[in-house]
Amino acid sequence: MDEELQQLEAELKQLCPRTVSPDLRQRLARELEPLVRPRWVWTALPIAAALALLLTLNRSDHEVPTAAAPAVVQTTTRPTAEVYRPVSVENVLYASEDEGIVTLENGARVHRVREAYVDTVTWRNPQTNASLRWSVPREEVRVVPVYFQ
Repeated sequence: MDEELQQLEAELKQLCPRTVSPDLRQRLARELEPLVRPRWVWTALPIAAALALLLTLNRSDHEVPTAAAPAVVQTTTRPTAEVYRPVSVENVLYASEDEGIVTLENGARVHRVREAYVDTVTWRNPQTNASLRWSVPREEVRVVPVYFQ
């Protein structure tokens, strides 16, 4: 049995991988290209949410009368700026990967766990009951020192 394993290992050492054809490399590059997402997208999301909030704060409630609607002007007293208050916060863990024991650049041995979350904050205007929800992805990497005795 031991002799068979040695013979198998000798055969495996003689094997050499084939080189990848340029056509295969190009096809893989084309197929994987849409999967790469730019990092600026995550900074654009909060900016878009802030712009949407500003647009709702600055929108006018004056309606333009149409031919079908009677020309009645209705005035309402309303504060110039709506007040949104945070009412709920959710932190949802959607992925966790135990990377095991790793060695850092300084030579320290640590146990590393990578976790991915989605943080969602909901704001509500108590006067109009309008709400705004904002979700942001977040990744945490935790390292715990490992001491071998």
